[in-house]
Amino acid sequence: MIRLLLLLAGVTVAVLAGCAQTQSTPPTFSGCRTWEQQAGAPHLVSVAVLSPELAKVIGVQEISTSRTGTGLAAVQTTVYNCSDVDVVLTMRTRFTGNRGQSEPPSAWKTVFLAPRGQATYGESAISQATDKVAVDINDGNRGQSQFAPGQTYQVPLK
Repeated sequence: MIRLLLLLAGVTVAVLAGCAQTQSTPPTFSGCRTWEQQAGAPHLVSVAVLSPELAKVIGVQEISTSRTGTGLAAVQTTVYNCSDVDVVLTMRTRFTGNRGQSEPPSAWKTVFLAPRGQATYGESAISQATDKVAVDINDGNRGQSQFAPGQTYQVPLK
């Protein structure tokens, strides 16, 4: 019985040691600022990353607003991938005016980020009453993590 318990304890230690070298989200490359590190930056207050897993692997380079030729509000947001795996996002824009929501949020659009790549998402308002915009970023699997439980990525040893 004691031998069996010692064997089980050894297996448990070996399994736990192996788990220390993996994580449930892919590792990011050095020097890349993820959303976790950017959250709260004054120039990015109009952006919301709705998935904690995505916040660990993507970043937002910029968000810019402008007016179209017809005077409607428009937004462009550039996002980038801090990992060496493909990442699929969905993004939408929320529109507000002086009296609250000026029009319904835009449809979710799929944005593909290649490993270490970037993409730009853009949207325009349809209401003249829109003067502010906010961008939501979610996991491409509509709230389900693309970095599923049990799926692991090797973390390079330093």
